[in-house]
Amino acid sequence: MKNKLMSILSKTKSIPKPSPQQAFEGLKMFADVVKENYKIREEETTKRHNITAMKEFEIEKIKAQKEVLKDYFEKTFSERKENFNKLFDVLDKGIESNNLELIQLSLHSIVEIAKDSPLKQIEKLRSDFRNPNVKEIEI
Repeated sequence: MKNKLMSILSKTKSIPKPSPQQAFEGLKMFADVVKENYKIREEETTKRHNITAMKEFEIEKIKAQKEVLKDYFEKTFSERKENFNKLFDVLDKGIESNNLELIQLSLHSIVEIAKDSPLKQIEKLRSDFRNPNVKEIEI
């Protein structure tokens, strides 16, 4: 290793010594590179901080949307369950009393509620999620 280093150093003797002006220019170039490196490092650090902040914001936004959807499904399906229970009670009363009009009305209502999917309203919720002007979503 020492011999290799000595070999390299012996070759540098043949390189002419720089003038003070050249040495100063070389030092100045080195300082400029260090300064540029520091600037780029700071910019990249700032970008990473911004990315982290955006990631945390988006995660919180997703969590809030999840809660809205969860609440929507709980309320919607709870209301539907109540409506179906009431309509089936009415259907039972119609059957017990042999009231064809009541049977027909309750069956028609059950079918209409079943046709109206609560998932249709999800598109409205998704649209509201994306709309920056929507500050509050009521369910």
